[in-house]
Amino acid sequence: MKKISVFTFWLILVLLGVLCCEGCWKHEKEALANINSVYFDNNLPWVDTTDCCKWDRVECNSTTGRVVKLDLSYGSDYHHGYWILNYSHFLVFEDLKNLNLSSNDIYSCVETEALGLNNLEVLDLSNNSGTHNILSCVLESSSLKVLYLQFNNFDATSYQGLFSMLVNLEVLDLTMCEFSDDDIASALSALPSLKSLNLESCCFLHLPLNVFLNMVHKSYENILRRHLTTTNNWMMYHAEKEEFAWPSNLQFLGLSRNSFSKKVFSSLSGLRHLKSLDISGNDLEGSLNISGLTSSNLETLDFSRNHITNFVENQDWSGLKMLKELNISYNKFKGPLQPYFADFSSLRKLDLSNNHFTGNIGSSLASLTSLEYLGFEGNQFEVPVSFTPFFNHSNLKFIYGNGNKVILDSHSSMKKWVPKFQLQVLSLSSTTESHSLPIPSFLHYQYNLTLLDFTGCRLEGEFPKWLLENNTKMTYLVLKNCSFTQFQVPSHPHLHLAEMIVSHNAISGQIMRHNISSFFPNLEILDMSENAISGSVPREFGLMKLLQTLDLSSNHLSGEIPHELINMSSLKTLDLSDNQLTKVTFGVGHRYTGSISSLDISNNQLVGKIPSLIKNMSGLEHLSMSNNHFEGSIPQEFAELKNLIYLDLSQNNLTGEIPPFVSSSVKSIHLNNNHLTGLSKRTFRGGSSLELLELSHNEVTHNIEDMVEDIIFIDLKILLVKGNHFNGDIPSQLCKLKGLTILDFSHNNLTGVIPRCLGRMPFYNEDPEELRRLFYGIIRNTPNSRFDRQIPNVEETANFTTKGRTDTYMGSILAYMSAIDLSHNKLKGNIPSELGNLKRIQSLDLSHNDLTGKIPTTFSKLRQTESLDLSFNKLSGQIPSQLSELTFLSSFNVSYNNLSGAIERRGQFLTFEESCFRGNPLLCGPPLARSCNPEPDIFPSDSDNGNSGSWLDKFVFCVTFAVSYASFLLVTAAALYINPYWRQLSFYYAELVSLNCYYFVEDNMCKFCNLGTV
Repeated sequence: MKKISVFTFWLILVLLGVLCCEGCWKHEKEALANINSVYFDNNLPWVDTTDCCKWDRVECNSTTGRVVKLDLSYGSDYHHGYWILNYSHFLVFEDLKNLNLSSNDIYSCVETEALGLNNLEVLDLSNNSGTHNILSCVLESSSLKVLYLQFNNFDATSYQGLFSMLVNLEVLDLTMCEFSDDDIASALSALPSLKSLNLESCCFLHLPLNVFLNMVHKSYENILRRHLTTTNNWMMYHAEKEEFAWPSNLQFLGLSRNSFSKKVFSSLSGLRHLKSLDISGNDLEGSLNISGLTSSNLETLDFSRNHITNFVENQDWSGLKMLKELNISYNKFKGPLQPYFADFSSLRKLDLSNNHFTGNIGSSLASLTSLEYLGFEGNQFEVPVSFTPFFNHSNLKFIYGNGNKVILDSHSSMKKWVPKFQLQVLSLSSTTESHSLPIPSFLHYQYNLTLLDFTGCRLEGEFPKWLLENNTKMTYLVLKNCSFTQFQVPSHPHLHLAEMIVSHNAISGQIMRHNISSFFPNLEILDMSENAISGSVPREFGLMKLLQTLDLSSNHLSGEIPHELINMSSLKTLDLSDNQLTKVTFGVGHRYTGSISSLDISNNQLVGKIPSLIKNMSGLEHLSMSNNHFEGSIPQEFAELKNLIYLDLSQNNLTGEIPPFVSSSVKSIHLNNNHLTGLSKRTFRGGSSLELLELSHNEVTHNIEDMVEDIIFIDLKILLVKGNHFNGDIPSQLCKLKGLTILDFSHNNLTGVIPRCLGRMPFYNEDPEELRRLFYGIIRNTPNSRFDRQIPNVEETANFTTKGRTDTYMGSILAYMSAIDLSHNKLKGNIPSELGNLKRIQSLDLSHNDLTGKIPTTFSKLRQTESLDLSFNKLSGQIPSQLSELTFLSSFNVSYNNLSGAIERRGQFLTFEESCFRGNPLLCGPPLARSCNPEPDIFPSDSDNGNSGSWLDKFVFCVTFAVSYASFLLVTAAALYINPYWRQLSFYYAELVSLNCYYFVEDNMCKFCNLGTV
C-alpha cells in the first residue's frame, strides 16, 4: 500500500507538471474570458494565448498552474455604470487566495454562497464609494484574513452578525468610511482574531468606545494601527475624563486628525507596551507635559501639526529613553532648542521642521549621535557652513534643512576635518548674509551623496567638479544662486546624474566647448540660466538622448538657434530667452522630428519671418517668441496646433490680420505691441477655449460690436484691446461674458453710452485659486522633477493701467485682479448708477471721455475698489460724501470736470493731494487753495493815516466821471443827429416827460396852496 501511495504521489506530481507546462487550467481560462465579457466589455488586455497565467492582472501557482490572485481593480476605466457582482463567476478558482475588486462601481452582490472560495484570504472591496450596499459583498468565510473596505459609504440597517463567520480575520481597513448607525461596534466585537484595525477619518455617530476597546482587547497580540483615526466626540470626552482604560497590550495607537487636547495624556499612562503613538493633527497647544507616557518601549512619537509651543521643563523623560523617532514639525515651538532634547540619545529620526526655532542648530544636538535623519526645514536656525557640530554623528545619512540661515564659522573651524558620517542627502537651500562662503571642506570626504542642494548659500570658487567625481551615484545636484565663476566637467563620464541646476551664478565664458553629452549621458534636466555664458548654443546638446529640459535663459549667448536642439526626440522644454540670439535656422531645409512641448525664445534679437517649422510641432503647448524683430503675418497653422495652450507673439513687427482660432485649445494669446490691422471673420467663435486675449497697442480698425459678437460664446476672463482703432458703441451683448474679470477698452474711438448691464456682471473670479493655477502652470509642462521648485517658471502676465501707472501683473495677482478701463474714448451720457453694484472690483477708470451728470452715490458700495479715476469729463454736482468711507481707496482722481461744492475731508480723502481735484472751478476746500467761505474785502477809511494816496484817488475818480459823462452826451447827440427817427422819438418822449412833470408840480402846488388857505 505504501508503494502504491508513493507511486500515486509521483504520478500526481508528473500530471501536475504536464498541466503546468501546458499553461493555466482550461476551465479557469474560460472563466476569465467570461469575467472579461460580463464586467469589462472585453476591454481587459487579455489576449487569446495558451497560458492565461501570463495575462496581465492574473497570478498563478507556479506548481499547480491554478489561479491564486486576481486583480480586477479600476473596472470603471473599462466599463461605465454600476455593477451587480455575482461570485458564482469566481467559484471555479478553487485555489484563489487574493481577490482585488477595488475602485469599481459595485452597487450590490447577488446572494450566493461562495462555497468554492474556501481558500480566499485577501478580499479588497475598497473605493466603491458610488454604492451604499457594499457590505452585502463581504464574504462570510472563515478563511478570510484580510478585508479592505476603505473609501465606501455604508447604509446597512443592521451590522449584527455581519462578521460572525470571519473568525480568522486579522486585518480590517475601514478608512474614510461613513457609518449610519451604532451597530458597527457590535459587529466588530464578533472578530476575535482581529490584530489590525484602521478607522482613519471615519464619521461615527454613536460608536460606544468601550465596546470597541473590549473587542480589540480580546487578543494578546492585538494591534491598533498607528493611523487609527476617529471623530467620535464620545471617545474624546471620555478619554480626557479618564472614564475608561485603554487596552493594556496596545502597541500601536493612532489618534491623528481629531480634536484631542493635551488632557488625553493622563489616560495613556497605563500603556506600558505601547511602541508607537500618533497624535498629529489635533488641538494640542501651549506647554505640553508628556510625563504620563511612561512606556519604556515607546519608539515612535508623532506630535506634528498641532499648536505646541514647548515641552514642560523638569518633567520625567525616563519613559522616552528608547525613543527612536520624534516628529514635532508644524507646531509653534520657538527660541533655541532646549536641553531636554539631549536626553533622547537613542533617536534615529528627528523632525523639527516648520516651527520658529532659532539659534545654532548644532549646540543642542551634539549628544544625539544615533541620528540618521535630521529635518529642520522652515525655521530660523543658524547652520555653521563647516558642519563641525556634527563631528561625532557617525550614523547621519539624511539632512533636510531648507529655509534657514547658513553662517560662516570661525577661521579655525574651516580647517579640513574628516567626518565620521557618510551622507546620502544634504538639502540646505537657505540664505546667508555673507557675500560668499567657502565650500565646506567636509564635502571632500563624502562618497555616497545622491542629492545635494546648496541653493542660496553663495558658495564661491570654481564649479566643484570633484563632487561629481567623488560621488558617482549623485542623481540631483543643485547649486543655484551661488558665486561660482567657472564651469568644469568631471574627468570621467558621470552615469547617474539626472538633474543639474547651476542657475543664478557668475559662470562666464564659452563653457560648452567640451562635448558635454559624453560626460553627462543620462542627464534629463540641465538649468544654467541667469549666468554670464557667452558664445553660441552648442550643437552637442543634440547628442544628449535623455535630455528633457534645457534652460539657458538670461545669458549672453549669440548667433543662431541650431536645429539639432529642436529635433531632439527627448527634449520637452527649451528655454533660450533673454539672450542675444540673432538667427533662426530650424525650419529652413530641415524636417521636424522632435517632441518639444514648451519653447521660449523671447527677448532676443531674432529677425525675419516666423519659422515655418513651428507649424509641424504638433505637441507644442507653450510658445513664447515675444520681444524680437519678427515680421510678416501670423501663420494660420498656429491656430491648428491642437495642444497649444499659451501663445505669446507680443512686441514684434507682425502685420496683417489675426488668423481664426475657432477650434483651437489655446487659452492665452498675447499679440500686443505689433502692427496688426484686423481680425479675420469668426476669429474666436465656436469651440475656442480662450480665457485671456491681449491685443493692446496694435492698429486694429474694427467695429467693437462685431468683435464682441465674436467672443460672447467663449469663457473669456481677461480682455485687453487698449490702444487700437476700435469704433462704435459698446454693445450690451458684452455682458454675456459672465466670467470676465478684467476689461480694457481704453485708448480707442468708442462712442455712445456705457451699458448699464456692466453693473450686473460679477467682475469677480469665484475660484481664483483655479485661475491662479492655470496662469502659473499654463507656461510650461516641465517633466516630473525632484526640484520642480528650482526650475524657473514664467508666470502668465498682462499689462494693465491702474492707479495712474501701467504695470505688468503676474499670474498669481492676475487671478485675484478685477478691473474696468474705458478711458480715452468718446463715451457720453451719465455714469450708470448700476456700476456701484461692482462691489468687488478693484480698479475703475472712466477718465478722458465726455461723460456728464453727477457722480453716482451708489459708488459708496465699491468697498474693495482701490483705484477710481473719473478725470477729464464733464461731470457736475458735488462729490458724494459717502466716498470718503471707501477704506480701500488709495487712488482717486476727479480733476478737470465741472464739480462744485466742498471736498469732504475725512477717511481716505485726507490722503489725496490737490492734483486729484484741480480743474474744477467751483470746487473748494482743502487740499485746494480755494476757500469755501472767503472773507469780505475791507476798504480803508479817509482817516487812515497810512493811506497817503487818497487825494490822488479822488482826483482820478472825478476826471474819470467827467470824461465818461461827456462821452455819453456826445455819443447820444451823434446818434440823434444821424438817425432822424430816433431824434423825433427822443423829442417826443422829452416833451412828454416835461409836460408830465409840469402838471405834476402844478397839481401838487395847488393842493399845497389850498391846504394853506384852509
